[in-house]
Amino acid sequence: MYRISDIQIDYILNDISARGVEMESLQQNLLDHICCIIEQDLEENGDFESFYQKTIKTFYKNALWEIEEETILLLTYKNYYTMKKIMIVSGTFSAIAMIFGILFKFMYWPGAPLFIVLGIGSSSCIFLPLLFMLKVKDRQQTKDKVILALGIVAGILISLHILFRVMHWPSSMEVGYMGVGILACVFLPVFFFTGIKKPENKVNTIAISVMIIMACGLWLTLVRSPKGTKTINIKNTTVFLINEQLVATEKKLCAAAFKSDSVKSATLKPANQIVDLCDQVKSSIISLETGSAAIPNDFDSKELYIRDSGFDNYQQDKIVTLNHLIKEYNTKADSKPLNKIVTKDPDNIYDPSYKYYYGTNAEVLNQLTQIQLIVLQNERLLTCK
Repeated sequence: MYRISDIQIDYILNDISARGVEMESLQQNLLDHICCIIEQDLEENGDFESFYQKTIKTFYKNALWEIEEETILLLTYKNYYTMKKIMIVSGTFSAIAMIFGILFKFMYWPGAPLFIVLGIGSSSCIFLPLLFMLKVKDRQQTKDKVILALGIVAGILISLHILFRVMHWPSSMEVGYMGVGILACVFLPVFFFTGIKKPENKVNTIAISVMIIMACGLWLTLVRSPKGTKTINIKNTTVFLINEQLVATEKKLCAAAFKSDSVKSATLKPANQIVDLCDQVKSSIISLETGSAAIPNDFDSKELYIRDSGFDNYQQDKIVTLNHLIKEYNTKADSKPLNKIVTKDPDNIYDPSYKYYYGTNAEVLNQLTQIQLIVLQNERLLTCK
């Protein structure tokens, strides 16, 4: 049995410290393990230094300081492995949910929005933050940690932008501009000038930087410019005001046509109910969109626009009532005969085809106006019979 001398113990301890292990408790533990192995396996007259070099290599994969990093990580994050499992599970779940969401969206099957929200939401709120928390400890220098943080934040914002865009939620473009701005104006310069200084990373840094510039350029090519967005908003608002003038004119003509006809004026009640409900829903949309009860003619100077955004719930109770009124109206229209209000199946929440409350605010307002015009024109046709 080999007996280690005090000089050899000091040699082992100094070598452990020189290899990057600074924690005193960890140094002592490694020293005890190594000494036990040497005393048990080394012959009495064996070559201590050669055997030690072989033994120390069994404690690490690339460098001995990795043990200290792993120890610090375990001490800092007691639930490290749990977090790692959650990250893997959430990443896998996100990928599967997004695949199903895209498939269901292309096939127009019910449930596509749910899968898309779950996929992108879990990726942005669980997977990417956990990835940052686990990977940041692998970075030794502060600048590397900053680069990682900037990349993760940009990725989260761009993911949320896509989610908001697909779901027609407000502020999608603001989130997108923030994400691309951080990626192009903050992350890219820091990443490029940090990586270009290292000869071994120079080519990869240039290649990745070029790909980031191309990705940002492609995104900016696809998105609408602020001036273009304003132009479309002005058009949407102008069309809405013109449609409102048409509805107002039809209301006056219809009222005048039925004024002297007490028999036919009785049929005006269900039509008025539909027209009034459409007005109420439109008012709620205008209020949510602009913060104002109505849109004035000088909307451009006050920046009161109807945008391409949309809402999930347009006063659902009024929508349900409107559905029933439209069904009843269409049934009675067969006996007149009058023009029906075209809806495929307004009560089927899984089929957005021909739904007058599905789409952007501009589309919904236009569809509600069309319903009003059909009803009012039908009522005027009654006076000609």
